[in-house]
Amino acid sequence: MAMQITNSHELEAAIIEYEKKLVIQKTIVVSQWHETKESFKPKNILKNAVHQIADPESPLGMIMKAVGGLSMGFLTQKLLLGKAHSLPKKILGTALNLTTTGTIFSQAERLKAYGLAIYHNLIKKSERTA
Repeated sequence: MAMQITNSHELEAAIIEYEKKLVIQKTIVVSQWHETKESFKPKNILKNAVHQIADPESPLGMIMKAVGGLSMGFLTQKLLLGKAHSLPKKILGTALNLTTTGTIFSQAERLKAYGLAIYHNLIKKSERTA
């Protein structure tokens, strides 16, 4: 809403008011700039990513849980059996894959807790040395 300025005193008051508003807006912009600059540091990006993965309710956390279980199942099958040509080995490989996947999937919260503990220890070490 525009003010009706009719004399020099009102003009001076309006100028002072706008200068105060400008200082407040500049302070807000500078503060936001520093927050944004800080959030783009690699350390903070990594922290935010870990916190998103660690949140069991986030879609990313659920996807990581599923991918971790499946990859460990396939990795275990490939390491222990390799390319199985006989039917008993194929059945054993599938059972091993399902068992490993189920175990990793059901113990994902515990594994995440271990991973986060290691992560926090590494971050604390890097902060102490820095």
